[in-house]
Amino acid sequence: MRRITAILAMSVIGLSGATLLATPAGARVPSASALCNALTNLHYTPSSNPTAVGGKSNAKKLAKSFANAAKKAKGDLKAALQTIVKYFKDAASANATALQADAQPFASAITKYAAAVANCVAGGKLPGGVTIPTIPSS
Repeated sequence: MRRITAILAMSVIGLSGATLLATPAGARVPSASALCNALTNLHYTPSSNPTAVGGKSNAKKLAKSFANAAKKAKGDLKAALQTIVKYFKDAASANATALQADAQPFASAITKYAAAVANCVAGGKLPGGVTIPTIPSS
């Protein structure tokens, strides 16, 4: 079970990194706030090491990037970003028990992060009634 949890955690790290690096072309608001800039510019250079060591390195980098963004956030978004930071720190330390406990809060936090990024990119107005689904907290 621990091995599966660790593999899933490393997969999420890879997918999250790809999500962070993919920004829609020409979709940024010219006068974005410092928070929007922090949320949409979460870039890091992924490790080229395909082993668990590389995955741990990526998790540490992601934790640092999200922690920096959390400094500019307030309220629920700040709490969500801090949950994401905790998840990536647990992944970096390969703490399978903590990762299992963090899975539901992490899923909820990622949806809040995605909604915040979408609002930043779209200037607070998503087109045509598009909404970001939410995942309830445990």
